Amino acid sequence: MNWTMIGYKKFALGILMAAAAVSGSAQNKSFEKISKLPEAQYAYISESMLSSMGAMADSTRFSPSTIDRLKSVEILTCETPETFDRIIEMLDPCINELQLLSRLRDDNDNITIYGKRNGDKLSSLLLIEIKESPEILSAIFMTGDIDPDSLKSITRP
Repeated sequence: MNWTMIGYKKFALGILMAAAAVSGSAQNKSFEKISKLPEAQYAYISESMLSSMGAMADSTRFSPSTIDRLKSVEILTCETPETFDRIIEMLDPCINELQLLSRLRDDNDNITIYGKRNGDKLSSLLLIEIKESPEILSAIFMTGDIDPDSLKSITRP
């Protein structure tokens, strides 16, 4: 093996480590802690993954332009009601950085929406939904350039 190949491998490894560090630091700390609970299911979707999902927008409630303006999306779910209070408590640091935008009650669903304003748009959004039957807690944290009008599509059936 020549030294050029060894140098290339070190360079590639360095780039991968830097990318992992950057993507890891983009995650919300509250969600990151909750994701370690055995009762929680967690997904992090990066900006690059979101950009490739724009074409699939027809199967979601978001338009392609809404998805293209997102920087990240984190999704938590829990189907263990005994853990709901603990998760909400762990979300408090995230909630405290945001403004309450809306509370909705529809049949067996309780939805609370928080956001951080950036001019006439939002730079981050936290949606917490607690279903009573079946008992499920879901939380979605989005960052990016979020148009409040796009939220209407989330809350409509």
